[in-house]
Amino acid sequence: MLTLSNRSLLNKTFIADGAFSLLVGAILIVDAAPLAVLISPAATPLMMKLLGVGLFAWGIFHLAAARNGGPVSTAARVSIGGDILWQVASLALLATAYNSLTAIGVGLVIIGIIGVADFLFFKLKGFSRERAALA
Repeated sequence: MLTLSNRSLLNKTFIADGAFSLLVGAILIVDAAPLAVLISPAATPLMMKLLGVGLFAWGIFHLAAARNGGPVSTAARVSIGGDILWQVASLALLATAYNSLTAIGVGLVIIGIIGVADFLFFKLKGFSRERAALA
Protein backbone atom coordinates (compact mmCIF):
# COMPACT_ATOMS: atom_id res chain seq x y z
CA MET A 1 0.00 0.00 0.00
CA LEU A 2 1.13 3.53 -0.75
CA THR A 3 1.62 5.34 2.55
CA LEU A 4 1.49 9.08 1.97
CA SER A 5 1.56 10.39 5.55
CA ASN A 6 5.32 10.17 5.92
CA ARG A 7 6.18 11.55 2.47
CA SER A 8 7.29 15.11 1.76
CA LEU A 9 5.08 17.63 -0.04
CA LEU A 10 7.36 17.41 -3.08
CA ASN A 11 7.15 13.63 -3.12
CA LYS A 12 3.33 13.67 -2.82
CA THR A 13 3.13 16.22 -5.62
CA PHE A 14 5.31 14.04 -7.84
CA ILE A 15 3.03 11.06 -7.17
CA ALA A 16 -0.10 13.10 -7.93
CA ASP A 17 1.40 14.61 -11.09
CA GLY A 18 2.60 11.20 -12.22
CA ALA A 19 -0.77 9.52 -11.71
CA PHE A 20 -2.68 12.37 -13.34
CA SER A 21 -0.30 12.50 -16.32
CA LEU A 22 -0.61 8.73 -16.85
CA LEU A 23 -4.40 8.98 -16.78
CA VAL A 24 -4.67 11.94 -19.15
CA GLY A 25 -1.99 10.49 -21.43
CA ALA A 26 -3.89 7.20 -21.68
CA ILE A 27 -7.15 9.02 -22.45
CA LEU A 28 -5.46 11.05 -25.19
CA ILE A 29 -3.97 7.92 -26.73
CA VAL A 30 -7.15 5.83 -26.59
CA ASP A 31 -9.63 8.56 -27.59
CA ALA A 32 -7.40 10.56 -29.95
CA ALA A 33 -9.84 10.85 -32.85
CA PRO A 34 -12.92 12.11 -30.96
CA LEU A 35 -10.80 14.44 -28.83
CA ALA A 36 -9.16 15.96 -31.91
CA VAL A 37 -12.60 16.79 -33.32
CA LEU A 38 -13.67 18.36 -30.02
CA ILE A 39 -10.55 20.52 -29.71
CA SER A 40 -10.09 21.97 -33.19
CA PRO A 41 -10.77 21.29 -36.85
CA ALA A 42 -6.99 21.64 -37.31
CA ALA A 43 -6.15 19.02 -34.68
CA THR A 44 -5.39 15.50 -35.84
CA PRO A 45 -5.61 12.19 -34.00
CA LEU A 46 -1.83 11.87 -34.41
CA MET A 47 -1.35 15.16 -32.54
CA MET A 48 -3.50 13.87 -29.68
CA LYS A 49 -1.68 10.54 -29.58
CA LEU A 50 1.73 12.25 -29.52
CA LEU A 51 0.59 14.54 -26.72
CA GLY A 52 -0.73 11.48 -24.90
CA VAL A 53 2.56 9.61 -25.30
CA GLY A 54 4.41 12.66 -23.99
CA LEU A 55 2.14 12.92 -20.96
CA PHE A 56 2.42 9.19 -20.36
CA ALA A 57 6.24 9.50 -20.34
CA TRP A 58 5.96 12.54 -18.05
CA GLY A 59 3.87 10.46 -15.66
CA ILE A 60 6.38 7.61 -15.64
CA PHE A 61 9.18 10.09 -14.97
CA HIS A 62 7.34 11.53 -11.96
CA LEU A 63 6.40 8.18 -10.46
CA ALA A 64 9.92 6.83 -10.95
CA ALA A 65 11.42 9.95 -9.36
CA ALA A 66 9.05 9.68 -6.38
CA ARG A 67 10.23 6.16 -5.53
CA ASN A 68 12.30 5.56 -2.41
CA GLY A 69 11.53 8.95 -0.87
CA GLY A 70 12.62 10.93 -3.94
CA PRO A 71 12.69 13.04 -6.01
CA VAL A 72 16.28 14.21 -6.13
CA SER A 73 17.07 17.86 -6.72
CA THR A 74 17.75 17.36 -10.44
CA ALA A 75 14.39 15.66 -11.02
CA ALA A 76 12.63 18.46 -9.16
CA ARG A 77 14.34 21.06 -11.33
CA VAL A 78 13.47 19.18 -14.54
CA SER A 79 9.85 18.87 -13.43
CA ILE A 80 9.55 22.53 -12.46
CA GLY A 81 11.14 23.57 -15.75
CA GLY A 82 8.79 21.30 -17.68
CA ASP A 83 5.77 22.79 -15.94
CA ILE A 84 6.94 26.30 -16.76
CA LEU A 85 7.45 25.30 -20.41
CA TRP A 86 3.93 23.80 -20.46
CA GLN A 87 2.51 27.10 -19.21
CA VAL A 88 4.41 29.13 -21.81
CA ALA A 89 3.41 26.75 -24.63
CA SER A 90 -0.24 26.78 -23.54
CA LEU A 91 -0.34 30.58 -23.47
CA ALA A 92 1.38 30.67 -26.88
CA LEU A 93 -1.21 28.22 -28.22
CA LEU A 94 -4.04 30.42 -26.99
CA ALA A 95 -2.39 33.55 -28.39
CA THR A 96 -1.64 32.13 -31.83
CA ALA A 97 -4.39 29.57 -32.45
CA TYR A 98 -7.32 30.88 -30.43
CA ASN A 99 -9.51 31.32 -33.53
CA SER A 100 -8.90 27.77 -34.71
CA LEU A 101 -9.81 26.19 -31.35
CA THR A 102 -13.34 25.24 -30.46
CA ALA A 103 -14.86 26.54 -27.22
CA ILE A 104 -14.18 23.11 -25.71
CA GLY A 105 -10.59 23.29 -26.95
CA VAL A 106 -10.06 26.71 -25.35
CA GLY A 107 -11.63 25.42 -22.14
CA LEU A 108 -9.39 22.35 -22.05
CA VAL A 109 -6.26 24.44 -22.61
CA ILE A 110 -7.31 26.77 -19.76
CA ILE A 111 -8.05 23.80 -17.49
CA GLY A 112 -4.60 22.46 -18.35
CA ILE A 113 -2.99 25.79 -17.49
CA ILE A 114 -4.74 25.85 -14.11
CA GLY A 115 -3.95 22.20 -13.35
CA VAL A 116 -0.28 22.53 -14.22
CA ALA A 117 -0.09 25.78 -12.23
CA ASP A 118 -1.38 23.89 -9.19
CA PHE A 119 1.25 21.17 -9.57
CA LEU A 120 3.92 23.83 -10.16
CA PHE A 121 2.92 25.71 -7.01
CA PHE A 122 3.20 22.61 -4.83
CA LYS A 123 6.47 21.53 -6.46
CA LEU A 124 8.00 24.95 -5.81
CA LYS A 125 6.73 24.98 -2.22
CA GLY A 126 7.89 21.40 -1.58
CA PHE A 127 11.28 21.97 -3.21
CA SER A 128 11.77 25.13 -1.16
CA ARG A 129 10.94 23.24 2.05
CA GLU A 130 13.41 20.49 1.23
CA ARG A 131 16.19 22.95 0.41
CA ALA A 132 15.49 24.86 3.65
CA ALA A 133 15.66 21.63 5.64
CA LEU A 134 19.10 20.88 4.20
CA ALA A 135 20.45 24.35 5.00
